Amino acid sequence: MTLSSALQVGRSAIVASQAALQVAGNNMANVATEGFHRRSVHLAPVQGELVGRNQYIGRGVDIVQIRREVDTALQARFRDAVSDEQAGLVDQRFLTAIETIQGELTDNDLSTQLSDFFNAFSEAANNPSDNAVRSVVIEQGRSIATRIADLQRDYTGVRAEIDRGLGAAVDAADDLLDQIAAVNREITLAEPGVGEAASLRDQRDLLIDQLSQYMEVDVIEHESGSVDVLVNSIPVLLAGNSRGVSLDIKTVDGEVEVRVRVKEDGTHLTVNSGQIGGLLRQRDDSTVGPSITALDDLATQLIHQVNKVHAQGQGLIGFESVKGAYLMNDSSANLNSTDADLPFRTENGSFFIHLTHQDTGQRTSYRIDVDGDAMSADDLINEINVAVGVPNVTASLTFDRAFQLDADAGYEMTFSDDTSGVLSALGINTFFTGEGAADIDVNERLRDNPALLALGGNHVPGSNDTAVAIAGLQDVPVDELGGVSLRSFWQNSVNEMAVKGKAASAAAESASLVRESLGAQIQSVSGVSLDEESINLLMYQRQFQAAARFITVIDEALQILISLA
Repeated sequence: MTLSSALQVGRSAIVASQAALQVAGNNMANVATEGFHRRSVHLAPVQGELVGRNQYIGRGVDIVQIRREVDTALQARFRDAVSDEQAGLVDQRFLTAIETIQGELTDNDLSTQLSDFFNAFSEAANNPSDNAVRSVVIEQGRSIATRIADLQRDYTGVRAEIDRGLGAAVDAADDLLDQIAAVNREITLAEPGVGEAASLRDQRDLLIDQLSQYMEVDVIEHESGSVDVLVNSIPVLLAGNSRGVSLDIKTVDGEVEVRVRVKEDGTHLTVNSGQIGGLLRQRDDSTVGPSITALDDLATQLIHQVNKVHAQGQGLIGFESVKGAYLMNDSSANLNSTDADLPFRTENGSFFIHLTHQDTGQRTSYRIDVDGDAMSADDLINEINVAVGVPNVTASLTFDRAFQLDADAGYEMTFSDDTSGVLSALGINTFFTGEGAADIDVNERLRDNPALLALGGNHVPGSNDTAVAIAGLQDVPVDELGGVSLRSFWQNSVNEMAVKGKAASAAAESASLVRESLGAQIQSVSGVSLDEESINLLMYQRQFQAAARFITVIDEALQILISLA
């Protein structure tokens, strides 16, 4: 080995130690930089030089690789944990919001108001002729209608908040995909088949981590250094091309449907995790959608069950004219058909119209047979006016296609024994108006004249039959509600939300712990330790000093040789 070769050994040591010092310094400089992965210098001895038979002597050190310390499998698990945590936090947030809106532990909760409403009828049964008591019943009806409408409005407000959140989250995810695609292109240009553009790769990894907050992602890397990003096997980014994501919003049967799709070809994405997955689940499947449905089912059946009983009862006075609360779309269509568009079904049965002469008090009764599957509103009008020919009463349709009955001057009408449910279906002599939670209200005729409130039955003066029947509805099983009572149905719905809320809080806490644990593992692999880097600095400093001293010694030896020449 020549002295010139020895100088190269020292030179290689100085170059390697300088590079290692720079890497350690760069690590320490970025100890607090988000997304930075620790770099490590990997050294290897240069292939030895043959100096004798089978005798080799080293020729220094070479820098094999300056590498980012990354565990890709751990990174993928961490991103899944981030997605799960964000989805869990969304679940927790909106389930808590629904519980707060319901306020079941307050004095204004719907369960209490349901009880107060039915209890008002029970109290009225004790003194059905007192107009003050009747007014209390009507006010309780208005109170529960207002509470239901307020709940529905608040639920809709939460859904609107979710829709705004979805729009912002999808836009943010789409922007991140564009940024990742741009960095992908930079990486393929910066890595000509060897080495790695570490800073660009850190930037891309950080962007993908941020994307995982919005949706679950799978990342596939290519030899070129670029990556593909997939969501449930559907590519949303291919190398340097972002396929983009957007919201697909459309109305189907009066309901607004929101889905996420790929911009490029319209493919619908199934997003189950991340903020987007959590928001979609809360909107339709888990919280807000079921809450709105449960409230609407409760309101619909409250209207229907109370009206069925009230419509065949009698107040202190009868009607000179009564207009149905529901408008028909087609009066020639069968009452139960979708073309008629009535909110409640009419069974095969009958009801009685009672006509009372106001001066003499003489009452006559007329039975009207009804078949909702075969009769239209026009047929019912003909039945009353012609077939039965109820005298001094005229059935007709208003200009807006509501059913109306008018008694001649000096007469008033009352109703009873409606086995068909047609009176409540048309909105005749009903307590409530509306079809569900959004429009439930107390009949304006009752608000204007409490004497029309039907508390009695069988035309018996002082009767409380209808009041007792309505009071008992709170505990009567309703087939349309799965065979449970109105009160039980609502309490079951509230309890279900409470259980979901508790489970969501536990799941969110668990997901956060998993994410924190995986984050700590990533830090142990990729994070910068100042203590470790300080030790490296001292080691490489010593290496540099030793190499410099070695070169000095070799230089002195060369000077001696030169002086001897």
